[in-house]
Amino acid sequence: MGLGPPVLALYHQLKGAGVFDNVKEVMELGAQNVWCPKPELVKNLFKAFRKGPPSAELLDRFANWKGSGLELYTALGMNYSCTDVDPQFNSIPLDLNFDEVPAEHRGRYDFVTNHGTSEHILNQYNVFKAVHDFTSVNGYMLHAVPFTVHVEHGFFNYQPNFFEALAKYNSYEIGGIWVGPDWQLASFIPWEAKLLDFLVLNSKTTHLLVVLLQKKFEAAFQVPFQAVYENVTPDEIMQRYNIVVDGELYDAKRIRYLSKERFISDAVNHERSVANTQIVALQKQVEELRANQNRIAPDLEKVSGRRLLAAAVDRAKRRIFG
Repeated sequence: MGLGPPVLALYHQLKGAGVFDNVKEVMELGAQNVWCPKPELVKNLFKAFRKGPPSAELLDRFANWKGSGLELYTALGMNYSCTDVDPQFNSIPLDLNFDEVPAEHRGRYDFVTNHGTSEHILNQYNVFKAVHDFTSVNGYMLHAVPFTVHVEHGFFNYQPNFFEALAKYNSYEIGGIWVGPDWQLASFIPWEAKLLDFLVLNSKTTHLLVVLLQKKFEAAFQVPFQAVYENVTPDEIMQRYNIVVDGELYDAKRIRYLSKERFISDAVNHERSVANTQIVALQKQVEELRANQNRIAPDLEKVSGRRLLAAAVDRAKRRIFG
């Protein structure tokens, strides 16, 4: 779908937030065009990256769908690569339905973009695994994909919960989720479910879903499972799904990821151990109470007898002496 005005505005925002501070290597899925008929957006983006003003020729190319991602990223000071079955722009020739990321490209790129490529790939597992494999640890992945309608544009539209599940199972950090109501608007809107009450849906609608993810750990790509069905799915099915474990909980060098079943089992065993310790302590307290009760029982009986005798004497005195 290419990089339009709201994408360039988002890049300006992300630069201010520090996302691009350590980005040197960029990988695009599909060699993308840049279209921006608003020259001030381009000029402000270059200024944010502390680059000189773009040339009139480059502004004209961007305004007329002749500019490319190669030109944009290179001008902003980044090394550019892309993968595409089309050999233009010196692309890495991968068919993302079938091909794996070559070993020399794994974990190499600080910023991997999916500007409207994955929806054209039937093998969704392979394409999102490729994004994961291209990305370096602490690198970013930006997806700008069809959200609503996009009639006959590609094979798929996407939902926010898909990217939330993708982040959960791979321990990605979500940097933001936005909606683009229109290609020509110079901004995206932070995602909230209530937005659906206000977005116009018709045959020409091309709402965009934009998601920024950060890869935090060096671990194999994990297939996500939709959260709403996790609790009603049999354990023998769920044990096939792994979750990358946050390094704050486990040593990432020692345990890369655990199955959900193993994770739950460890938690249950821990709780059982704590409960057993508490039960043993309570049993000891009960035994001590019983021992104390047996020891003081004779004394209690004597005290009780003395109280009864005193009460009887007191009643007799009242009858006799009034």
